[in-house]
Amino acid sequence: MKHLIFTCIVFSFLALSSINCNSITNTAPDSVYMDYDHHKVPYKLYAPDEKYSLHYDLEEISGLALLNNERLVAVEDERGYVYVLKAQNGEVERKIKFAKGGDYEGVEVVGNYVYVVKSNGDIFSFQISDAEEVKADETDTDLSSSNNIEGLGVLDGKLLIACKGKGEINDKKVKGKAVYEYIIEEKKIANEPLFHIEEEQIEAFIKKRKFFNKIHGFDPSAIAVHPLNSDIYWLSADKVLVVLSPDFKLKEVVRLDGNIYRQLEGICFAPDGTMYLSSEGDGARGKIFKISYKSY
Repeated sequence: MKHLIFTCIVFSFLALSSINCNSITNTAPDSVYMDYDHHKVPYKLYAPDEKYSLHYDLEEISGLALLNNERLVAVEDERGYVYVLKAQNGEVERKIKFAKGGDYEGVEVVGNYVYVVKSNGDIFSFQISDAEEVKADETDTDLSSSNNIEGLGVLDGKLLIACKGKGEINDKKVKGKAVYEYIIEEKKIANEPLFHIEEEQIEAFIKKRKFFNKIHGFDPSAIAVHPLNSDIYWLSADKVLVVLSPDFKLKEVVRLDGNIYRQLEGICFAPDGTMYLSSEGDGARGKIFKISYKSY
């Protein structure tokens, strides 16, 4: 009887240890989607905490930003509206007409102003308010449709503009995909990219992995800066997330599950590190995914 009790206690202890270990780390990869360093990217991107289906107007959601702890701002890429959403469920609180129809690809909030970037590099800005329609200020930049802009973020009070197309402006050659700074006060793009990356660098970074050791392209679709460590999270339409350190060095690469994320077009963070991703509906309703920050 004593032996039986002792055996039960031992098995119970081992079971609890296993549960606690898995809940704390869960870093052993067993698929292409788990094959990354969870200490460098402390999110279970293969298992988002929550998923919200959006209003049908946002089937082609193409950018996402944090307005405050309770609200997000989204833009879709055709009609010239931004949408204020409830962060807890993706419900539309209101929409604001800021420009005529066009190909809008990114949105960001800096202070009391909303900034929207068009695929040709034009920047629209307006002060956030309860108005249903505003007259946005439009700035023509040195970027063009050949750069095919597909991402807008903010770093140290300057906008980050990510190119999906060519990386050069003003005939200055740039290898790979580039990100430029937009100086808000001067209403101008910096002459040189802040950083750029080539597909070959990404391939070399992952080539020795067991599961995820090859990419099928890197075509940026969104960009954001992490609020806790200033890492730069750079999404690709090819279901890849590239993470750079604050000094723009390649830190980690994650393969994203296309069965979960149809077409990722937006990323932003809450102050506590909570990640929000937005995906176009691709014939269905658009989605927002909420993924909590893990301390490993």
